[in-house]
Amino acid sequence: MARTDIIVNTKEGAVDQHREPVASKSIVSWVMTRVSEWEDHRKQNYDAKWDEYYRLWRGIWKAEDKSRDTERSKIITPALAQAIESAVAELEEATFGTGKWFDVDDNFGDEVHADIQMWRDQLDEDFNKEDVESSISEIYLNGAIYGTGIGKIVLEERVDRKIVAKAIGDTEVTQAGYEETSVVRVGLKPVHPKEFVIDPTARRIEDALGMAHITDVPKHDIEMKQTSGTYRDTALSGYTDSTVSGEKNLDSLTAKEDDKVLLVEYHGFVPKHLLEGLAYEDDEGNPEEYVSDDEEVMVEAIVSIANGTTLLRAVENPYVMGDRCFLAYQHDTVPNRFWGRGVAEKGYNPQKALDAEARGRIDAMALSIHPMMAMDATRLARGTDFKIAPGKNIFTNGNPDEILKPFNFGQVNPSTFSQSADLERQVQMGTGSMDSAVSTADNQRNATSGGMSMIMGGAIKRSKRTLANIERRFTRPFIHKAAWRMMQFAPDRYEVQDLTFNVSSTLGIVARELEQQSLANMMKTVPAESPAFWMLLKGIFEHSVISNRDEMLQIIDQMMKQSLQKQAQPPQDPLVQIKMKEIEIEAKLEQAKLKLKDDHFNKELMVDIEKLKLMQAELELERQKVFVKAKIDLAGQEQDSLVTAVQMQGAERSDMRKTAVALRKGGRS
Repeated sequence: MARTDIIVNTKEGAVDQHREPVASKSIVSWVMTRVSEWEDHRKQNYDAKWDEYYRLWRGIWKAEDKSRDTERSKIITPALAQAIESAVAELEEATFGTGKWFDVDDNFGDEVHADIQMWRDQLDEDFNKEDVESSISEIYLNGAIYGTGIGKIVLEERVDRKIVAKAIGDTEVTQAGYEETSVVRVGLKPVHPKEFVIDPTARRIEDALGMAHITDVPKHDIEMKQTSGTYRDTALSGYTDSTVSGEKNLDSLTAKEDDKVLLVEYHGFVPKHLLEGLAYEDDEGNPEEYVSDDEEVMVEAIVSIANGTTLLRAVENPYVMGDRCFLAYQHDTVPNRFWGRGVAEKGYNPQKALDAEARGRIDAMALSIHPMMAMDATRLARGTDFKIAPGKNIFTNGNPDEILKPFNFGQVNPSTFSQSADLERQVQMGTGSMDSAVSTADNQRNATSGGMSMIMGGAIKRSKRTLANIERRFTRPFIHKAAWRMMQFAPDRYEVQDLTFNVSSTLGIVARELEQQSLANMMKTVPAESPAFWMLLKGIFEHSVISNRDEMLQIIDQMMKQSLQKQAQPPQDPLVQIKMKEIEIEAKLEQAKLKLKDDHFNKELMVDIEKLKLMQAELELERQKVFVKAKIDLAGQEQDSLVTAVQMQGAERSDMRKTAVALRKGGRS
């Protein structure tokens, strides 16, 4: 399945693919000067901290991570890694847990929704084929570790293959074959923060002078784009370094020099005279002259540079909305900064303290567990090995009791266990992780449902803040930009419409369980015949992920509608209902009698009159039944009142007897 870049020479000023531009060095110099300055700013302020966050998440020890010079243990506790993975899992569940993670609003007043649903389903299908969900998950992970999640929208033309049955010759026998279809799709590429540079004065993608994606790509990928005409056909040198220094130290194999190329893809403003001034040599080898109208005018452009020196492409922004291809969000907002604050930064200090506590305990255990001997070196045999081992013989010049003495440094303080548990709690406080890693013995709050609800409630609030950042700055802009590109480059599949997209970011799995528990408790206080009961039940199913959730929601809507209709029609007095029916029948009977006067021999009217009289008799019978039932109920109430009165009189007589007996006893005494 082939894939090619769709952005090829769609604007004036694009570079000729086979003729060397004379002014290419000028635009390369202008771009690389700024990119290098921005990269130096990022490295000086962030790269060292990001490397340590990465090691804490992966559990990789480095000598510079020691808390003291005499530290020997290299353990890294998993508390921070657990918090990062828990936060990312919550974000993924909140975004993709309900199935459809985005929706499209139709035009106001449009009663036909089939067209907009087909539009949404087609875009969702293309996202699935480009594996956009996996890319978003990786961006969430980068945001949790480094504080900022960055993605780049990629527009590509793919050649899809579909298996079909093909006949063999003129026979009816078939064999497996395939059909090829060229399709334009929009994808999303995760961008590592250490592969991204941006104007340091900017706070958002839209405010920056420019930004660049600096990454090493396979050399054959560049050569394929040169062959297709996307990039200029020019010689390329190799590149052996890595753009992500934190991961470079983990690689045991180094790629060959000719296997990859350092690609700098700049998106932003460039001087118009540099973009349009890419003059070319004429047929005799002389440079063509270009005179700029205004050297201060800036235009939005995309510039691709290989190995920092070779211009591959320089085109004006080809997108109809003029938007940039990069998207970024802050996991936790840092005011007046582009780079945000991630889970690793929030849990960094308690994690370092926890590691120091664990390493100190392990080092102390080594001194208290392993045997040590104090010896008089002047009274040992020459050449004696001082190491102690089971079954070893030690030769001494004199009494061994006076020369050898075993000793240790005592037992490790058991209070370090509770100290470690409290440091784990501090990691949770800093990161907002709702996983209860601390045992109930160390924190009794974790043993109660109320305490766990308080923990989860705080974690849910933090997750909602991050979700709000993601929806406003990442997912919603991504869907809009993807739709604009599909309308522009694939109008046969996507009709041009002014659409509004909604991202269905809901509660995470832990928050959903807490919400369901609250709704279930509320249902116990509401009668089953009340519409509120069905509303609460609907809320439980909406937060559920069962396979037949949609069918259950439809049934609940029907039951809720029936309950509302019953409440809208309050029960009436049966005598009133009978009277209303009698009035209706009498009106029909009068009409039938009037018609019968005009037509004395109409048998049908005579039959209808007899039926109406019969209905009057039945209503009279129903009225008598109501009266009889009312009398019986009244008699029953009177009987109950009489029984109650008799019981009260009996109780009064009993009290009078007891009083008389007491008086008689008092008189005798």
